[in-house]
Amino acid sequence: MNRIVSPSKSKPGKPNKRRKRSTAVAPPRASLRAYFALIVLVSLVFSPLLISDVLWSDFDSIERSAFQSMDCWQQAWTLDSIRQNNPIAISSYFFEQTIPLPTATVHRGINILLHLFAAMLLLKNLELLKFPAAFSATLIFALHPATIQTLFWAGYRTEIIALIFILSALYFASRNRNARDYIATIALTTIACLIHPAAFSIPVILALTILVKERSLHVESFNRVLPLLCLCLFLGVWINAGSAHIEGVDPVSYTDRINHAGQNMAHFTQQAFLPIDNALFHPFDTDAKYKFGTGMNLLPFLLFVPFFIFTAYNIKKVWSRAILLGLCSYLALIVYGISQDGYFINGALAHEDHHLYVALPMIVTLVITALGRIIYSMGIVGKELWVMCCSLLLLVEITLSAAFAYSIAEPNKMWTGMSEHWPNAWEPKAALIDRIDFSNSSEDSIYTNNQLITILQDILEKRPDLVERRKQIARTFDAAGQRSNALREYKRILRETRPDNEFLEEAARFLDKVGLSWDATKTRDRKNNTQ
Repeated sequence: MNRIVSPSKSKPGKPNKRRKRSTAVAPPRASLRAYFALIVLVSLVFSPLLISDVLWSDFDSIERSAFQSMDCWQQAWTLDSIRQNNPIAISSYFFEQTIPLPTATVHRGINILLHLFAAMLLLKNLELLKFPAAFSATLIFALHPATIQTLFWAGYRTEIIALIFILSALYFASRNRNARDYIATIALTTIACLIHPAAFSIPVILALTILVKERSLHVESFNRVLPLLCLCLFLGVWINAGSAHIEGVDPVSYTDRINHAGQNMAHFTQQAFLPIDNALFHPFDTDAKYKFGTGMNLLPFLLFVPFFIFTAYNIKKVWSRAILLGLCSYLALIVYGISQDGYFINGALAHEDHHLYVALPMIVTLVITALGRIIYSMGIVGKELWVMCCSLLLLVEITLSAAFAYSIAEPNKMWTGMSEHWPNAWEPKAALIDRIDFSNSSEDSIYTNNQLITILQDILEKRPDLVERRKQIARTFDAAGQRSNALREYKRILRETRPDNEFLEEAARFLDKVGLSWDATKTRDRKNNTQ
């Protein structure tokens, strides 16, 4: 006789209560209109950068890319070059020179397009992880003022290309639908590691991504991370084994290295959260000493400790693991940037925002998605509040980015702003002077003769050996009616240098004009003797 088994043991008259697994509703994916808005906003905000004709400036004494010392793109693909440089970025620099358009415009146009592609990849990754406010985080990264140095100053396309490959590798690794996705992950990780050291953090970020996505964790869940880790270790050893030792560079002490890293971390953190003081190069505080506090700038590192403690205490919760993913991803990607010294165009230590570019999406995503989740949990009121807050934040960011882009779009404004940030550097002032046509009348110049004299005197005070600048100040003194000062400069040039015949004739005409005929004849005799 078969026993009839009741499907439930609920009492009569009471509903059968079954335990249901709560399922979070995935945020809606970005529509085509959202992508269109992203493209339009980025194009409008960064379009002023296309106006500038400054590219690979002769006043920049720092080699920003190996492209500057190469004759053809094939040199970028040698074994030694692949170990030390980004051959994709270098080849693109040669390619853009073949396009029959202004090279500076093409250069920055390509950078903006690549930046847009990186932003779209970030959006796809965030949607794959079902993070809230994914589109808002993408917009804020795409329009962030700290990205402008990477887009504008020549030689930093490596950062954009590296971010594209890192995000692409993470996308296929997180999706992991089939073997082709994993093969794509391996290939993209290999390329990313070869072009940028920050890519070696991909296995760590993938492991944390799995930690966020998996409801019940098993050791087998991390099996696909192990091959990536071995690949990164192998590539790291191979690259370091072939890296060339740079001669003539003084080794930096361990204390100075930590100090520099701390100051970089403080600067990058400020630029990520409060990018108010925007510049292409930020002065470095070389007088800061090794100590705890703002001088040593260990405080930016210590600020992350409470968040790690908080997430460790709530590690079983998905939102806590998501915060851990954001924190670790940011720190893993920024560690290379803070360990590098930036340099102003004259070789002085500087903070450069391009070192922040690769890690910037992670810290932006962490903050925006966390705020989005908190505000979304408030229901309809929260959504309306989020739209208002996010719109205000975007308005402020667009204003800052557009103002910064406009301030460097016109070369005269760019060099003037750089001179104000670096008052002791003569190079920006010299670049500014070189853009002035001294053959035109003073009425056509944007500076008066007295202003030009002040700038030239500042340059010559720092570099008295610049003969061409001394010629310029002599002519400007003459144009301003200061003949005694002009005479002093002309005589100094004649006395201390061996000018060409053209300048000798110019000096002779000036001497005739001030009534020194004998000196003029003597000057012309020098001209005849050199013929």
